[in-house]
Amino acid sequence: MVRWGLRGKSLFVLASTSVFALLMVAMIGWYFVQKGQEYSAENYANSFTELNYQRMLTPISRELALAQQFAHSPIVKAWIRKPDDPMLKRQWLQETQSYLNAFQSHNMFLINDATKQYFFADPKSPLSMTPKYTLDVSKPADNWYFLARQQHVPFIINVNYDSVLKVIKVWIDVHIVDHGQFLGMTGTGLSLDHFIKQFADNAVPGVTPFVINANGSIEIHHDESLIAYSSMNGKDKKHSIYALLDSDESKAKVKEALKEARHNKGKVVTIKVEQGGRKQLMAFVYFPLLDWYVVTNIDLNKVSLFHSNLILPTLGVFVLLLILLLSFFGLVIERLLITPIRELQQSAKSIASGSYDVSLVSRGNDEIGDLSKTFNTMAQQVRNHTQELEEQVQKRTAELEEAHQKVVDAHRKIGASIDYASLIQKSILPDRQMYQFLGDQHSVIWRPRDVVGGDFYVFHKTDEGCLLGIVDCAGHGVPGALMTMLMRAAIDYAIGHVGIQNPAALLSSIDTTLRSMLNEELSANKVATNADVGLVYVPNQGDFIRFSGAKITLYGSNGDDIIKQKSGRRALGDRRVGEYNNTELPMSGWTYYMTTDGFLDQAGGEKNFGFGNQRFEGLIKDNAALPLKDQADFFEAALDEYMGDQPQRDDITLLSFRFDSKNAQ
Repeated sequence: MVRWGLRGKSLFVLASTSVFALLMVAMIGWYFVQKGQEYSAENYANSFTELNYQRMLTPISRELALAQQFAHSPIVKAWIRKPDDPMLKRQWLQETQSYLNAFQSHNMFLINDATKQYFFADPKSPLSMTPKYTLDVSKPADNWYFLARQQHVPFIINVNYDSVLKVIKVWIDVHIVDHGQFLGMTGTGLSLDHFIKQFADNAVPGVTPFVINANGSIEIHHDESLIAYSSMNGKDKKHSIYALLDSDESKAKVKEALKEARHNKGKVVTIKVEQGGRKQLMAFVYFPLLDWYVVTNIDLNKVSLFHSNLILPTLGVFVLLLILLLSFFGLVIERLLITPIRELQQSAKSIASGSYDVSLVSRGNDEIGDLSKTFNTMAQQVRNHTQELEEQVQKRTAELEEAHQKVVDAHRKIGASIDYASLIQKSILPDRQMYQFLGDQHSVIWRPRDVVGGDFYVFHKTDEGCLLGIVDCAGHGVPGALMTMLMRAAIDYAIGHVGIQNPAALLSSIDTTLRSMLNEELSANKVATNADVGLVYVPNQGDFIRFSGAKITLYGSNGDDIIKQKSGRRALGDRRVGEYNNTELPMSGWTYYMTTDGFLDQAGGEKNFGFGNQRFEGLIKDNAALPLKDQADFFEAALDEYMGDQPQRDDITLLSFRFDSKNAQ
């Protein structure tokens, strides 16, 4: 009874499910075919429209980026200010030729606003220092420039259509501005011939890509009879997208789609329209650089995106397999599976409950009999393996505990060594001497990224004055800490030979000493051994300070103004020897600051950008009048707030001090 009941129930469930599936397929199959084809067509339209959009966007964006990069070139700006400088002329020619070669059409222009000279070069007209002509505000042909220079935008893109050659060209005009002053204009021209050829070569049946302008006039189409050649930038109802539509309802849909695409830049908008007496799809995406729309038109009756002729063969195979499956399933259930499966089920439950003393009776030499024998063998192996596993687990647990203890001991020793190294590194910091001689007229923020770091600060006092400075060695952690010991030794050695009154000479001496300490091959090719250094000499007599630095900037503020005294461009120990100069700055009434790049480069904020010079200068100006200890607290609080949850990226050191002619002694 149980056997037949199980077989009958199984067959009934299988048959019912299969019949229900057949009925569902019969009822909604055709509906899904139709919807599937429309859905596939819509996805294809979106993807194809996006592809054409990118084909147009990529070259224009590339040319615009090159033109902006050229406009921001310091060489170009310097030459425009001094066009008669021979060295600047040579540098400008080299710079301009490199960009001319990089532009797609190998053409570009430049206008000097001061002289109104117009320079132009293309494959037919090589680049030279001789202008093509001089712009004149009274000439109508030159009005484009004088109108463009009045527009306060970084760049302007114009579309020019040659009605004789029937060629569309895009002109990119970029303003050249230096510190808010308009110096001139530069740019290039880009032909859209390659993009138009891709449109014409489209070979997908039922898919028609084209381009329209903001008024709906057709700019690009493989059927040239539909292009509005006579009014490329105006309204032409005969050669517009609206002339392709059958009804006012479809035209209204297109207008709404154009508004939506313009509002959601970069988003593809797809609608259904009536065209040529048939329902078709149109996809639009707005191209803001040219004020155009890229359009894809799909005729659902012509395009074949879903093969409906496979439905009947698939259905026939499904029915045949169902009949065979029912027959085979009933035979297996009846003769071979029900009773053995129940016995196996009971034995498996016994093993699952932890009772491994089970044994099945073999009912024959067939597969079920073999399965019973195999099950008995498996039960015996489970018993054996369980015992072996328990022994192995105990042994492995003991080994892991021993290994873990070794790791803990090693970690403790390493931690203790690094903590001791931190004490050694702190011992070279001149905190006691600086507090004794400077008191509250200085403050220091010293925050290594790890327990030890590559930043430190120096102080040296003589009868003539004192020397203050900060040092940022390459690396952080243990390697950086080792570099600080070398740098400290090099600084002490250089002070003994050069003195402290000439910071620039002292930097050169430190550089020479550091190079003599290190293996030249390692320092040049494999290991970063350079260091950024800033030094300030404060004499006992006189109302000035003397600064020199290697990639460390000196900031100063009197509460109203800010001094930003830049340093030498090369670090000490760099692959090329740097040049360092002294700069004398006022002492009384000014507070000065030196910081390593760990403060300025610390990531944070909403966009995870670096802290930056501008934000740092703002902190200086806002807090310059406060006591230096309070300033240090404000600086640390501002840095912590900007960091948020971001980890500290580098070692940070900030030294601030102020003197007047009295306390300098």
